Amino acid sequence: MRQTLRSALARRGRETVAWLAIGGTLAVMLFTAHQVRQGWAQRRVAAEQAVRDQLTTTAVLIGTEAAKMSALELRSLLWPVLGTNGSPNRRPLTLDAFARAGAGQVAAMSDDRGAARPGYFRLARRRRGEWTAELRGALATDSAYGRAVLDEVRRWTGRVDVDRPGLRIGILHPNVQGVPVVVGMAPERGADGRAVALFGVAYARSAALRTHVGHVLHGVSLLPAPARERSDGVTHDRARVDNAALAVRLRYATGLRDAVSAAAADDAVWRSGFVATRAIEGPDGGFTVEVAVPAHVGRRYVAAAMPSASERLMLGGVLLLGLGFAVAAALGLRRQYRLAEARRTFVAAVSHELRTPLAHVNALSETLLLGRAESPEQAQRWLRAIHREGRRLSVLTENVLLHARGERRGIRAAPQWTDLGAVVHDAVSLVEAQAQARAARIVVVGTAVDGTTGSARGWVDAAAVRQIVINFIENALKFGPDGQTVTVTVDVEHAPAADGGGSLLRLSVDDEGPGVPPADRDRIWQPFVRLAEGGSAPAGTGLGLSVVRQLVAEHGGRWSVCDVPGRGARFRVELPLAAPAPIVAERVDEPATSPAAPRRTIAATGR
Repeated sequence: MRQTLRSALARRGRETVAWLAIGGTLAVMLFTAHQVRQGWAQRRVAAEQAVRDQLTTTAVLIGTEAAKMSALELRSLLWPVLGTNGSPNRRPLTLDAFARAGAGQVAAMSDDRGAARPGYFRLARRRRGEWTAELRGALATDSAYGRAVLDEVRRWTGRVDVDRPGLRIGILHPNVQGVPVVVGMAPERGADGRAVALFGVAYARSAALRTHVGHVLHGVSLLPAPARERSDGVTHDRARVDNAALAVRLRYATGLRDAVSAAAADDAVWRSGFVATRAIEGPDGGFTVEVAVPAHVGRRYVAAAMPSASERLMLGGVLLLGLGFAVAAALGLRRQYRLAEARRTFVAAVSHELRTPLAHVNALSETLLLGRAESPEQAQRWLRAIHREGRRLSVLTENVLLHARGERRGIRAAPQWTDLGAVVHDAVSLVEAQAQARAARIVVVGTAVDGTTGSARGWVDAAAVRQIVINFIENALKFGPDGQTVTVTVDVEHAPAADGGGSLLRLSVDDEGPGVPPADRDRIWQPFVRLAEGGSAPAGTGLGLSVVRQLVAEHGGRWSVCDVPGRGARFRVELPLAAPAPIVAERVDEPATSPAAPRRTIAATGR
């Protein structure tokens, strides 16, 4: 008992370890998949931030380049004044000459969204320190515009010493009538170095910066091609500039937002999440550059840094493969556990089935050896009982051997010309004692035993037919009630010659038991399956019907079970009796009909 308990605990321990190993493998796989997905999510966040960083760099580049262009342009407009200072043979510069020199440059600042509104002025210094203004261009035609600009300039001259030798230019960024304006000024100096006049130019800063930013957008590619487009094996034109997807707008201190590129006119692009801003400071700055790309463009750059579809598919395949292996291992372990349980049950059942007839044989043989038979007739009865129990043991052993050979695919039929009625009656005689113990009656009927079909002989394995009948009757006795009638029907059906001839053996056994539920009619033909009745299964090995299935399959026949109306269950098989060519010819030529011909059985030919 202690040894059995110890072995059971060890067996359970091994099963627990196996289940824990399978569960641990699944947990590790799922944790690894989770970590991989977390890594992908982090890569996505990093890729999105990289796109925004690239846009920030783009905004800095656009802003600094536009500010540089603005400074160069302003100094170019003021160059007629700066170039005359310090010249030994200089001529006095007039406002008209100054305006004509800058007209060509200012005209390039105008676009389809508005003119630059250029205006020129000259402030001449009076002896009392006052300035006399002379205006040209938009400053002369628009009095409000001219007064606003001159007011800013006079305030500037009031706080700046224009006579200081180091002062070359002055820059103002006033807002006139809601429009950002740039005002550039340069003093005209006399021979003593003092300022005698102040020349200046004023124009709309928004128009100028739009022009400068446009030059930047058309001069250099600010959006790199995604990595997969660069590595797709296609030769790209490096001289081609394409910033069409880039949205750029400038924001000024007044709150004005000036869209520079065509993509910036779409409000949705500024809600894409791929937006960057950069303030440009300094005397040539004072504005903010806002840059964005549409959501689909940003996602394309992010996708270039993410795992490809093949990598995702590979991860999914690995997970599915691992899951499949784990499920297969679990199913295999479960099947192995069930098989081990079935084998343990089988061993116990076989031991029980062997114990009763062996005990009977031992008791009767010992009684005979001790000479306790009261008469020769009683001794003969005991010998017949010993013989009957021995044949019963042979039937049980044959079932076990047939099952083992079937598991190894070693069953081989040995057909011969057989008297079907004699075989069936022989099988019935082997189970008569069991029927008498249950007060049951076995009735054999059918055309193969009453002579209505003439010769009841067929080309079939006699041992297989005998085993089928025995197993069916034993099954009926186990599941049927006491005192029942078990009906064995043996019919031989001869096919017409037009249909190819041949014969078919129909063998069925009817009992008066509870029948077989439809859900179990396929399962009962499997090994070790015993249907429980009233909470417990009857005694037996669970191999009878499984052996029947194997024997019938080897003969190329069919097996089935159905209900008998008002009675119980009917187990039926159909076996072809005609030998197939060329084996038929070979077997027919043998002297199989001779009484002295040896009988070949499954037990003798199985390998």
